[in-house]
Amino acid sequence: MIGIDFGGKPILITGGLGAIAEHIVRKLVMAGATVILVDIRSEEQAQQTLGAWQIPSSSYLYFSADVTDSSMLGHVIEESFERFPGLDTVLGHAGGCGLHPFATTSEAEYERIFLFNYFAQTYLARAVLAQWMDRKIPGHLIFTSSYVARVPHTQVPSYASAKAALENFARCLALEYASAGIRVNAISPGNVAAGSSLKVFDKDPAYREFVLRVSPMGKRNSPEAIGDAFVFLCSPLASEVNGQVLSVDFGIGVGYRL
Repeated sequence: MIGIDFGGKPILITGGLGAIAEHIVRKLVMAGATVILVDIRSEEQAQQTLGAWQIPSSSYLYFSADVTDSSMLGHVIEESFERFPGLDTVLGHAGGCGLHPFATTSEAEYERIFLFNYFAQTYLARAVLAQWMDRKIPGHLIFTSSYVARVPHTQVPSYASAKAALENFARCLALEYASAGIRVNAISPGNVAAGSSLKVFDKDPAYREFVLRVSPMGKRNSPEAIGDAFVFLCSPLASEVNGQVLSVDFGIGVGYRL
């Protein structure tokens, strides 16, 4: 039997209090990791949420920060490395949106969605990669993408475009930093029965029909399965995986069913 034991290994995750993040955090902590959580919610809200998730206070460090503020995020990364000098695994998980058809989405809102889902990830990467290069740490950066990066949907143009850009960005970084031993990968969930996807699926018949139609198996992903994928990529079992997008989507990326 193959087991994964992180043995207190520090792992940083942005968007750490989200609906899918709950299952990533739970799985990582169950495997023995110490998680450094970054989210926009207050520390008091974080304590309440993590208490409800039954995450021991000894297993996490929390930072309240807006990931779209590069300066604020940079300070968080600096402090994280001061606390955990050997930090070598970082998850860029923050992101998400509701439905926003292009015709009815303002220019400012379109840019806000793209900023949150793409540029905020570049801010994280810039801060983390600088630390790894200075400290000569062969780190592993993992982004959260989405199946809509490759399966277009009419009502999420900014989000889908941001995720497509993020996947190519991950591949570019994987090539650029390979000589330093740094790896960059992404996980691409299908439609997950949690968070904003769950709300939209439940209230929008057209979106629900689309989701079930493009899934070859006619199923949605569980958030637990996404947590398992992150545990795998964070573990030594994935030590030779680089520049890849791991799709956990019941085969949506294969193509539409006829």
